[in-house]
Amino acid sequence: MRIVIVGAGIAGLATARGLSLIGHEVEIYEQAPELKPIGAGLSLSANALRALRTLGLYDAVLAEAQRIDRIDLLDQRGDVLQTTDLAAFSQRYGHLSMVVLHRGGLHHALLSAVPQSAIRLGMECVGARTHEAGAVLRFANGHTVEADLVLACDGVHSAIRKAVFPKARERFARYTCWRAISPGIPAGFDPTRLSESWGAAGKRVGLAAIPGERIYWFACCGARRIKDPDLAKIGLTELQAMFAEFHDPVPEVLASTSSDAVIWTDIEDLDPMPSFTHGRIVLLGDAAHAVTPDLGQGVGLSIEDAADSHRFSAAFRSMRHCTNTMPGASVARIASPPGPASTQRWPSGKIHSLFHFAIAW
Repeated sequence: MRIVIVGAGIAGLATARGLSLIGHEVEIYEQAPELKPIGAGLSLSANALRALRTLGLYDAVLAEAQRIDRIDLLDQRGDVLQTTDLAAFSQRYGHLSMVVLHRGGLHHALLSAVPQSAIRLGMECVGARTHEAGAVLRFANGHTVEADLVLACDGVHSAIRKAVFPKARERFARYTCWRAISPGIPAGFDPTRLSESWGAAGKRVGLAAIPGERIYWFACCGARRIKDPDLAKIGLTELQAMFAEFHDPVPEVLASTSSDAVIWTDIEDLDPMPSFTHGRIVLLGDAAHAVTPDLGQGVGLSIEDAADSHRFSAAFRSMRHCTNTMPGASVARIASPPGPASTQRWPSGKIHSLFHFAIAW
């Protein structure tokens, strides 16, 4: 059976790893001409860390990460509004609760676990369709690829989702975010503490240490519309002015950041989907269930998707049999979780229910 993954980001590489552990070879098509350690920082919560154990990547990722023992919610002056003792949770449940790392570190750990020969770069998928025995992908360079099963891991703006679910819509969360990595650790900064500070007009700043004596920070504010031209003009100098009245070490961290390191992103999630499957196409990660970046659940759910693909080797063997004996077999007939997909607004991204193929038949 020919399995094609579209997207060599976190969801795509993690899924490829999961499938390789049960003996499946995959092809990965990625639009970027080369794979580089892009992005800033991210957090991985307990669900993602447990999934990484399933994928055999827990130790490799932890080597790139900083353990977080406490989350503090602060006001603009730095006074504590709420504290979450993650160390207590870790001790109680016998599992690490959260880590923070550079996105590139996670990507590198995943990439190291996937054969480089499986990845085709410079292949931007622009369309997809299904037929009785499989699916066809169309690429910007004119190439087409046929597959028995397509796993769409091409993100919140998924071209495959738009092709097979044309009514699906991204949803602007009405805030925007700047993020970067700053060199150096401020004096007295606790590397095991992640803080988020709230100010007026929807302003928020988060700070966390990552390996290499660096700080990952994000700064958010409310936004009236997506791609606001006024917000697009804001650079590091304007950010320093916007957040100048926040407590230490926020001004220090912003001041030590290189202007070309700042990444600006409008925050979007995805309206509820009627299904995560269409024929032989399965949506995974942000392509299926994009969420706002809270507690690292965007990346966390993507890794959970991948971990569940690893668990169901029997279902994949049955799918191969169905492909050979029943060309019309459709992933859309797979048993789905209780209730419609549209009722599962947040962490419901696991694909274990999607691959009960043998049971459905």
